Amino acid sequence: MKRILFCLIIIISLTSFKTIGSATAYLICQSESGRTKFKAEIQDIEGGLEKAELTIDGIKLIFTGEENSNVIFDSKNGVYTIAIESKPSKDFSKYKFLKFWAIPKTFKTIIENNVEGKYEFKAILYSTEPRKGKDLQTPKIELNCKLEYKI
Repeated sequence: MKRILFCLIIIISLTSFKTIGSATAYLICQSESGRTKFKAEIQDIEGGLEKAELTIDGIKLIFTGEENSNVIFDSKNGVYTIAIESKPSKDFSKYKFLKFWAIPKTFKTIIENNVEGKYEFKAILYSTEPRKGKDLQTPKIELNCKLEYKI
């Protein structure tokens, strides 16, 4: 019994802690009009999605780490992309997605070293439409963004 308990503690501790030297990156974006806001928390700036929230006209669309996600980051070439999609289910009405990409020519590195990164850029986003009575997906929306992480 003690061995089983010890093994469970080891397994839980190994899967619960973030890797040493890792950090959550915080992405905060807003459209010029202020009607659209997008926030995301990404493990290690290009790792897995921790959570994301798209708000349009006060209506929210929430994504968690449970959704399928891909993040690509290359600061030297001004590339930052996020693609999120709900896991397949029989009930298609629960399907949701989000596609986000930085516009490379607008990408500015403010700080970048071994322990910290700060970036500003414009991005394009479209996703499942959170508002009732609208199309199934939003139009492409341009956002002003800040991306930061610190170890």
